[in-house]
Amino acid sequence: MLSAVATWPLLRDMPSLITSDAGDPALNTSILEWNASVLPFSPAWWNAPHYYPTEGVIAFTENLVGLSPIFSPLYWLTGNPVLAYNFTVFVTWPLSAFAVFLFVRSLTRRDDAAFLAGLSFGFTPYRAASLGHIQTLAVFGIPLFLFGLHKFLETRRLRWLLLFGAAWLQQSLANGYYILFGAVFVAAWLCYFCSLRTNWNAAIAIVCAWALASLPLAPMLLEYRAIHQQFGLSRSHAEILYYSATPQSWLEVSGLVSLWHNVFPEGKDNLFPGVTAIALVAAGALVLLRAHSIRDAALSKSERWMRIALGAGVALSAAAIAASLSFGWIDSTIAGIPFRMTSVDRALVVLALCGAPLAAITPATRNALARRSPFVFYIAATALVAVLCFGPVLRVGEHNILSPAPYAWLMTLPGFDELRVVTQFKMFGVLSLSVAAGLAYVSLRPAHRTAAGAFCLLIAIGFLADGWMQSVPMASAPERWTEAEPADRHEPILELPLGPDSDYAATFRASAHRRRVVNGVSGYDPPHYVALVAGLKARDPAMLSAIASLGAYEIVVNREADADGALERYAANAPGAVRVADAGRRIVYRVPQAPVEPGMGIAVPIVRVKGIRNEGDWPAMHDGRIQTGWGDYPQKPDAWVVIDLGSVREVAGITHAIGDFVLDFPRRLAIEVSTDEQSWERVWEGATTAQTFLAYVREPRVAGLQFPFDTHQARFVRLRQLEHYPSMWRVSELTVHAPR
Repeated sequence: MLSAVATWPLLRDMPSLITSDAGDPALNTSILEWNASVLPFSPAWWNAPHYYPTEGVIAFTENLVGLSPIFSPLYWLTGNPVLAYNFTVFVTWPLSAFAVFLFVRSLTRRDDAAFLAGLSFGFTPYRAASLGHIQTLAVFGIPLFLFGLHKFLETRRLRWLLLFGAAWLQQSLANGYYILFGAVFVAAWLCYFCSLRTNWNAAIAIVCAWALASLPLAPMLLEYRAIHQQFGLSRSHAEILYYSATPQSWLEVSGLVSLWHNVFPEGKDNLFPGVTAIALVAAGALVLLRAHSIRDAALSKSERWMRIALGAGVALSAAAIAASLSFGWIDSTIAGIPFRMTSVDRALVVLALCGAPLAAITPATRNALARRSPFVFYIAATALVAVLCFGPVLRVGEHNILSPAPYAWLMTLPGFDELRVVTQFKMFGVLSLSVAAGLAYVSLRPAHRTAAGAFCLLIAIGFLADGWMQSVPMASAPERWTEAEPADRHEPILELPLGPDSDYAATFRASAHRRRVVNGVSGYDPPHYVALVAGLKARDPAMLSAIASLGAYEIVVNREADADGALERYAANAPGAVRVADAGRRIVYRVPQAPVEPGMGIAVPIVRVKGIRNEGDWPAMHDGRIQTGWGDYPQKPDAWVVIDLGSVREVAGITHAIGDFVLDFPRRLAIEVSTDEQSWERVWEGATTAQTFLAYVREPRVAGLQFPFDTHQARFVRLRQLEHYPSMWRVSELTVHAPR
């Protein structure tokens, strides 16, 4: 009931509207519908119907198979993917809260502490910020596999290992990020709780169970890796930095959060965790330290002075770190004394050198660590996750104050360099904070029954207030155009206009009619997509012919997004286009298959290549390695490259390869030939989007743009870039071809 009220009007509008917006939720609905329609992990399943002609596109994003047990039965019963998706979103609230309830009750043996921890996790402000990403909301597997780990350590019963393994597998299939992030968390858990000699055998059993539970993931991960390597899919360092947190991120909150949206700004990350859990954990930590104050009185004078000195070192280094996190680089003078701090490296070293011995000689922390206190672990885990959310470089404004940051160490391990959104780690942090809050409540709970009830109610109100949403936004789901895209035809479909908003809708429709669509949206785009979008946006006729060279297809024009009729005229003028349907708001043209041009002739040896600038890279344009190359940034009309064949030869075309650099094709190119490098004859000129599209379709990691032309006698071949464009002109490899 509480979840229904907190997410209103989700349940009311569940059959017809889609949660949050028609962007990523529409994509996730289409993925879940595909999972329900095609056997997951079968050969056909990998080839979802969007991004024609690319295959293996399921591996371009999350596959959400771990949520299919919730989505698929309801979809099979109702045939309504929006209803099934909204229901799956809704149950993430009660399931996440209940999973933490079970977990914390096993740690505390108290229902009230478990209930509060469940509220903290189930209704965290993070959920409002992640409303459009079901894979981030569906985190109930994490507390369940931790529940299994703790219970196995306590009882050594096999059933708890089975729970751990099943929950680990489900969570890994629900969110691929959590295969790697979860591995970090489980490894930290093992290092802490199983480092006692008495738990070594349990650690071996857990690791074996973990390995067995992960075995079903291996074929999927290997297929993901193969597909990513085939298409050169990777994340740039700049992308990863953009989706990493900064100190300001913890003071950003979603505008949907009722209590805090007027206090803190809405930002890119929105990592504000609420104040109730933090206050509760801080109070619990003080009680833990206070409980040993009597023992502290028995310390010798030298021990007291050592503690004071170490405490001062911790306080000063922590203050320096806090100042850097707040202001970035510090370069100032106070009372004539210069203060300069451009990195927190030294402060962190001092903090570690003072903090570790201070913890060792403080009875409260020493005893807690000796008995492997869960409270200490989950406080430390909260801090660890916060640090990892900073990504590979800790930044404050324009200043790098810690490089590399700890997350950079993880990026040396396989897979981590493909995870774009580092802040996905946040759910492990809020879980740790919620568990620590539940444990802190036990030590803070008043002994008197009435006072205890009032205290519990106050904390519960605080947790709900921290994350309570004004209302859950609901959006119109994309239409299903069955009259314009009948399933009894089999040709691929190009929906116009093509672009982000339209592509979400086209992908959503494709999971229903099951025909391939040229459009698509995903975590990655296939390499050909940049050129495809550029060509269609420019209404280049050659792009429609290039698609037709792959086979016959249909163009569906959305007249509501074509006020001046330009898109319809563009489609109608495609070579051989025939109108096959007119549904009022949409019109359909069929484009027949275009003749496939014969391949290029044999390669002519190249003696040397030179360019307008960057002389040191000239040899890389014909060294036989696609990974090397020459570039000129940005593209501008004065740029040129000249190929010298050494003697006059018959030439009839060139191949201009750009490799993995999908943005860096020349936007408009002229090709000229000469026998003496004085008099030039132009043999080809035009936009290159169609050639780039086909180059990436043919060989995604090579991208050899092919430019055939009539046979000419030439010793020199010149390529000239003719347009301004804010990306590099990249030449990875050049080949000159003789006539066929």
